[in-house]
Amino acid sequence: MSLSTQTLKRLSKIKEGLRGGLNREQIGEKCGVTEKTIDRDMNAWVESGLFEIWLKTEFVDLHNYTRDANPLEAYRQIAKIVAKMVTRKAEINERLDVTTRQFIINMWKPPDEPAK
Repeated sequence: MSLSTQTLKRLSKIKEGLRGGLNREQIGEKCGVTEKTIDRDMNAWVESGLFEIWLKTEFVDLHNYTRDANPLEAYRQIAKIVAKMVTRKAEINERLDVTTRQFIINMWKPPDEPAK
């Protein structure tokens, strides 16, 4: 999904408002539109995939700030993220391994045994 020209024009103010902790109504006031328009803009932004890219960029910027301001806390948070990633990969590998074993067992069963 691509963003409309009008949404693209408001996007910088929307980003600025989000960084400043403004709600959709306040962002709408700054853009000269209603809260519903900002809601539609934000939904389109999320659906386009561009929001996720912006969010990752914001994360890296904030991480750099946090790393300089409080390196121990930055390490703790990154360690949590890495632990979740490793766990998720292990769970996926385990599911694939079990599925592969089940497939092989079912494939090589003697013809007189019904498949499970």
